Order: sequence, then C-alpha cells, then structure tokens
Amino acid sequence: MFDVNVKILSELKNFIAIVSSNRELLSKFCSSEKDFSLSRKLPFDKLAFFIIRLCKKTLSVELERYFEELNKPMPCSVSAYTQQIFELHFSFFYWWNAVLCRSYCFYNSNQVKRWNQYRPIASDGSNINFINSAALSKRFGGQSNQNSFYTLAKTFYH
Repeated sequence: MFDVNVKILSELKNFIAIVSSNRELLSKFCSSEKDFSLSRKLPFDKLAFFIIRLCKKTLSVELERYFEELNKPMPCSVSAYTQQIFELHFSFFYWWNAVLCRSYCFYNSNQVKRWNQYRPIASDGSNINFINSAALSKRFGGQSNQNSFYTLAKTFYH
C-alpha cells in the first residue's frame, strides 16, 4: 500500500510540475492574466504544495515552518499568502482532484469496491439559514412557525 501512495503523490507532484513549467497551462488556473507572472516568495508550485500540507497550527507558524523546510531564510507573510491564494482559480482544485481520483483508481483498480459494477460515491445535504429579506425569501422560500419566518436553502455535496 505504501508504494501505491508514493505513486499517487508522485502523480500529483508531476501535475504541479507540468502546470508550473507551462505558462499557457498555468494561465488556465489563474484568476487574471498577470497572476503568478512575477517572481514571488510563494510561486504557484510552492503555494500548491503548501495548501496540501493540511495546516494544524496558525497560518503564520505553518508558513514559517514551511519556509524552514525549503531552506528559505524569510517566510512570506500571511498577507502575502492571502494575496497569492486569490490568484489561484478554483478550477485548479477541480483538475488536481481529477488527477488524484484517476491515480487512485488506476493504482488501486483491483481494490476499488463496487456494488452491482458501480463505484458508490457518498453524498450529503444540509439546510442553510439566510438573513430574512424579501429577495432571499422570494428566491429560496423558507419555513415558518407560530413566531417567525426563516429563509432557508438546501445544499447537496457529493
């Protein structure tokens, strides 16, 4: 199993390397044309690797530790990180997840459990309470009790 995990991580790392080295491809994952064009302390590849670290402490502590591991003398600030993360378009995560799923299924093809030849996928839903306003109530509807009316929306994740 360890070898499979190493192969999957290698695929994810390879995806980032390919995107980093191809400006045209990188531009597909930028919020604007100028994003990731300047030399920064936290370029695209370093930003992506930092995101997957799953921070457990404060952002400033995690950034400092990350730059120590990179043997870089001075970490970027939390503000600089925030500015860089806004340059990253959400589609990057969609495609990076697609690489992860494809790698997992490829390297674990004999271990992926199936039900009637289908691969089950989990789903969940929830309610979101909105601020009561006429526009939101008209759009989403809601629920009332003897005391008041609540504007609600349904969510669905899979």
